[in-house]
Amino acid sequence: MKSTNSYLHTYIARITPKLQEIDLYIKTSDGALDPARVAGLLELSETEVAEIARSSNISQISRHDFFSIMAKGSSFICGLYRREVECGSPYIYTRGDIAYIYQIDIDQINSICDTLGIREVTAYTLPDLLAQIAV
Repeated sequence: MKSTNSYLHTYIARITPKLQEIDLYIKTSDGALDPARVAGLLELSETEVAEIARSSNISQISRHDFFSIMAKGSSFICGLYRREVECGSPYIYTRGDIAYIYQIDIDQINSICDTLGIREVTAYTLPDLLAQIAV
C-alpha cells in the first residue's frame, strides 16, 4: 500500500464513515426522515434537498426517498452513489466502471491494473487498486 495520500486512504477516511453514518440513520429511523438530517448526511443544502423532493413529488422523505434524493444530489457522496447505481453495482467491475465511478483517468486505471496483474476488479481487488492512486 502506498502512503496516506492514496485514494484508498481518502475512501477509508472520508467515504466509509459517511456510508456507515447513512446506513445507521436509515436503519434506525422510523417514519418520515428529517430533511435537515438528510441534507447533513448527504452534504447538501436544505434548499437542494427541498428542491429535489419537490421535483420528485416527495412530501415526506421515506427511506426509499432518501436514496432517490441521494441519486439526484450534487455532493461528492451523491455523485459516487449515482455513478455506482448507473453501473449496476456489479460484483465484477470493468476498468471503465472504476474510472467512471471514482472519476479517475482510465489510462491510470489500466496502467495500475496491468502492473498489479488485476484482471477483474472486485471488492477484494479494489483496495489494492485504489491504494496505488495518489490524491
